[in-house]
This record gives sequence, structure tokens and C-alpha cells, in this order.
Amino acid sequence: MKIPSLIKFEHNSFLVLCRTVQAVAPEEGCALLLGSEAQPSSYSKETHWRVQLIWPCCNIWDSDKFTFFDSSNGSIDPQKPLTKETRFAIDPREQILAQQWARERNMTLLGSAHSHPHGKSIPSAVDLSSISSPGLMVIVDKSNQAQAWWMEKGQICKPLELVQSPQE
Repeated sequence: MKIPSLIKFEHNSFLVLCRTVQAVAPEEGCALLLGSEAQPSSYSKETHWRVQLIWPCCNIWDSDKFTFFDSSNGSIDPQKPLTKETRFAIDPREQILAQQWARERNMTLLGSAHSHPHGKSIPSAVDLSSISSPGLMVIVDKSNQAQAWWMEKGQICKPLELVQSPQE
């Protein structure tokens, strides 16, 4: 799949996303985004992805178990432990289950989403330091303002256009 220029939330998926990730505030909530790549049309040749379903996930972050962070760049305070209020982790088994479920329904795991209950909908230093592979990340702030980002390790994140379908 090509890197999208636009992320379109269909049906009530944006509302479901916001409610899902905000439900655990003040902790960060998280979810997976399932959908498909939209076919180019005569009016738009740009690639866009359609989010059709939100797969809610539990934030399994545990600072005693996850030690893969590189805080040597100085942007993360090594003296301040990361908690579920500033960090999220999705169980890899949940990701595999979501991928299998989506594949059976002709969908794809497009990316992940999480909330910033204490910050803005831009990637934090923690988000940037945890990128392991290129992908889509949607971040929702406490006011349900969301931004989609294309994340790549070692690169500046690229904001993507995010569109919500009208409520049905």
C-alpha cells in the first residue's frame, strides 16, 4: 500500500475512536484502525485510506516490563518513569488477532490510534522514540481534536489530512 495523503473515517468510526480512547482517561487509550485503501477516482488521483472499523485495545504499558526505550537523545527524562498516562502499548497478540479478523473481511490493519489526555494531538517525544516501523498513527487530544500522522523512524513526522464522514 502506498503512503496515504488523506485518512477518511467512514460511518461512525471517528466517534467510536474518540469515545474508545477517551474512556480510560487520565490514562492514554489506544485502538487499531481497520479499513482499506480507496481506489483512485477521476476527481482524485491521490491515495487515501478508509477507516471503516475501530478495534479497541487495552493499554498494556508496564514500565517494569517494557525497557526498549532509547532516552539517550535527551528528549525523554530518564528520571521520570513512563506510565499509562504518558505512554501506551498494544499487545502484539491483539494486533495479530485484529489482522486476521480484518483479512477475513477484506480489510487491512491500517495503523494505530491513541489519546493524549494531557497534551495536544501531535507526536510526543515518547511517540517519536518508540517508532519501530513506518506507519499511520492517529492521535486524539482531550477535546477530541485528532490529527493523523505518517510516522517513520528517524524522520520528521508527516501530518496527513483527516476527514470524517457525516454522522448517519
